[in-house]
Amino acid sequence: MRKGRKLGLAVFCVGLAALLFFGGCSKKTEVMAPAKIEFATSYEQALQLAQQKNQKLIIDFYTDWCTWCKRLDTVTFVDSAVIAMSNDIVFARINAEQDTITARKYGVSGYPTVVFANSDGAEIDRIAGFLPPPDFIGAINDYMNDIHTLNYYLRQADSGATNELNAIIGEKYADRGMYPEAESYFQKIIDTDSQNKEGYTDKAMMAVADLKRRGKNFDDAMAIFGKVRKQFAGTEMAVDAEIWTAICLRQKGDTTAAIKAFENFIGNNPTSADTTYARQQIEKLKNPDTTSGS
Repeated sequence: MRKGRKLGLAVFCVGLAALLFFGGCSKKTEVMAPAKIEFATSYEQALQLAQQKNQKLIIDFYTDWCTWCKRLDTVTFVDSAVIAMSNDIVFARINAEQDTITARKYGVSGYPTVVFANSDGAEIDRIAGFLPPPDFIGAINDYMNDIHTLNYYLRQADSGATNELNAIIGEKYADRGMYPEAESYFQKIIDTDSQNKEGYTDKAMMAVADLKRRGKNFDDAMAIFGKVRKQFAGTEMAVDAEIWTAICLRQKGDTTAAIKAFENFIGNNPTSADTTYARQQIEKLKNPDTTSGS
């Protein structure tokens, strides 16, 4: 399935980003960067260290099966400039499937999720998904300075809301698992621009449908996906809505309808990059793996 972040983060060269983060050309005594990041391995340990050192927290929520989590480990967290950040920030790694209480506390639903927080654990903002080192450093540097955070955009909206701001705020609430708040901002877009003149309404409708799906309100989600297919027929968004309808049927447990929906998707969109995924789902539905069952 195609995955993409809606929000672009400024890309800094590593050297410049590191200079910005660590305060530029100050006269402070230089601290040698450690050879690697020493991660706290529990939430309690991370909070204790952060409070002892009066430092911010970076909490990496991962799972053992997550491919992008492994890429974060092998690309971003081994970068020298990212490692240098651990002089001034406490890093923690938490397996979200083992420490489910902490994962629930932060509304984590996708992996990797990297939460940037104050020393008491209060979230400042988060990175949802993988970022390479320059983008990771740029995002954390922004968050350190309260730029591009949820509060930053809420303040902007207070002085003049736009559909672009509503989309960003909605996405940030969704990333935090705060679905009612997210839906309210996406709905503002739908209500104010039903003809999609600004180009945000189709995405907002898809986002609301996905919130319903995540909340296991599959019928509501499929109804909205159906509206997208009708209103935006012939667009990539309509194609996405069709395959997500099939996914909803699969998640709902309606195997027969799901197989038919995936087959229809392949027939209607033979050149789509998602046809391979659809065929894989059909095979799994027709031949479920029973080896793990008792």
